[in-house]
Amino acid sequence: MFAGGCGLGVVARDSNEIFLLAAVKRIKGEHDPQIGEALAAEFGLQFARQHQLRVAVLETDCLSVVNCVRNAANDQTEFGVVCWSIHRLLEETGDGECKHVSRTANEAAHIMAHLDTNWNVSEVWFDRPPICLLNQLELDSVMVDHD
Repeated sequence: MFAGGCGLGVVARDSNEIFLLAAVKRIKGEHDPQIGEALAAEFGLQFARQHQLRVAVLETDCLSVVNCVRNAANDQTEFGVVCWSIHRLLEETGDGECKHVSRTANEAAHIMAHLDTNWNVSEVWFDRPPICLLNQLELDSVMVDHD
């Protein structure tokens, strides 16, 4: 969260945990962290749809997002509407699942969310991660190799 807005960070990897892309967008408006997490997931899926990427798994460390997406119902709150959008986007991008992961497993996305970017401008890195992610991606690969 930033004064007057929040950062939406996305990191995509393939089934072998190889980096595919990272994206960030800074949006204006006061959003609680739960809605910020949901908006980040929605941003990532919109990006995937726009670039015709198949999504098998959407990972988030926000359990309330996972539960809301899995139980997509008639929740007309801002949070519920965003979760319904996530549910639809998952169907459109490969019928993927929404999965809860620990905060440490989602650190790369949080690093992206905290990048200092311009308002309402998406920045994207394909194939080569931004320098700020290199250490985290290396740590993540070590953690996966030892599971």
